Amino acid sequence: MAKLYAFELSGEHPTVPRSEALSLLRIHAGSFREVAGRERCLLVEADNLDLGVIEQRLAMTHRILEVLTVCDAEPESVEQALRSLDLPRRSYRVRASRLGECAIKSHDLERLAGGVLHAMGYRADLENPKLDIRAIISCNKVVFGYEVAKPDRGGFERRRPHLKPFFYPGVLMPRMARALVNISMIRPGEMLLDPFSGTAGILVEACLIGIRGVGVDVQEKLNRGARANLEGMEADLVLGDARSLPFKNSSVDAVVTDTPYGRSAVIKARSKDEILSRSFEEIHRVLRAGRRAVIVTDRPVENMLRSRGFRIAELHSDRVHRSLTRYVHVCEKPADF
Repeated sequence: MAKLYAFELSGEHPTVPRSEALSLLRIHAGSFREVAGRERCLLVEADNLDLGVIEQRLAMTHRILEVLTVCDAEPESVEQALRSLDLPRRSYRVRASRLGECAIKSHDLERLAGGVLHAMGYRADLENPKLDIRAIISCNKVVFGYEVAKPDRGGFERRRPHLKPFFYPGVLMPRMARALVNISMIRPGEMLLDPFSGTAGILVEACLIGIRGVGVDVQEKLNRGARANLEGMEADLVLGDARSLPFKNSSVDAVVTDTPYGRSAVIKARSKDEILSRSFEEIHRVLRAGRRAVIVTDRPVENMLRSRGFRIAELHSDRVHRSLTRYVHVCEKPADF
C-alpha cells in the first residue's frame, strides 16, 4: 500500500537535493509519484520504499516524514487537521522546521499544535515522549508526520577534504560528491567509474554505500594520495588517461566525475576542449546502455555531450565563488544504443 512521505530537503543547493531524492526513489521504491515540490519540501507517494537504504545514502535531506496530514499554515486549519487525526493515546512532543518565508514561525506552530493536543487530552513530554510529531512549514503549508528516517549528516563534516590523509585544493565537498553518486542511480554492488579521480572524493562516497569504485587519473602524485584516502575501501585506482580508458565497451554501470578546470588543474592535452571531447567519447563507450553519467565542468557543454551520443536528463549549476560556477550534467546513454 502506498504511503505519503515528505522529504525535508537541505538548503545547500536549489536543485540538487530534489534530484538526489527522486533519483534514489527511482531505484529504492517499488513505485512512486511526486505529489508536490514546495520550497525544500518534497512530497511523494511511494510503496515498498526501502527507508533504511535511502537513509544511509542521502546527503542533502535532513529527514523523511511519513505524512499524517497537510494543512494551511493558519491556526484554524492546524487545529482542524490535528483534531481529525486518530493518534495513539501517548505522551507527545511537537518539533517544527520552517523552510523559507512563511506566515507562521516554527516555535509558534509548536506552541499552537501542543495546545491543541493538550486540549484533546494528550500529555506533553519534551524529554522522553512516546509520540514524536514533526512538522514542516513550507510555502504557507504545514506537513505533520512521524520521522521515519534521518540521514547522518555529521559524517560528511568529518570527511571534509582538509581532514583526509591527502588534501588537494579545488575538490568537491563530500555532500555534493555523495549527492552526485546518488543522482547517477547506481545500485549497491555495481561499479562506478571516475575517469578524473583526483583525490578520490567521489570514490570514497561511493564505497561508503556499498558501491565498487574505480578511478583513473593521469597524475602519479594524485593517485598516491588517493590510495591513502581510500585505505580499507573496495576501490581500484589506475594511472591512466581519460582520453583512452582501459575498459571494455559497455562495462561500467555509472560514471561520476569532476573534470579538470581552474588553476590547480593539470591538462596534459592540446586544450581543455580536446580532453573533454575525447574523454566524453570514452565515457560513452564504456558506460552501459540505459545508464547515467554525471559530469561536472566549469561551463555548460550540453552540445558537446549530445554530439558524443548522450541525452541530457538534467543540468544543475553550482556557484562556488565569483570566478567559478560548476555545471552538473546528468547524462544518459540511450537504452537502445
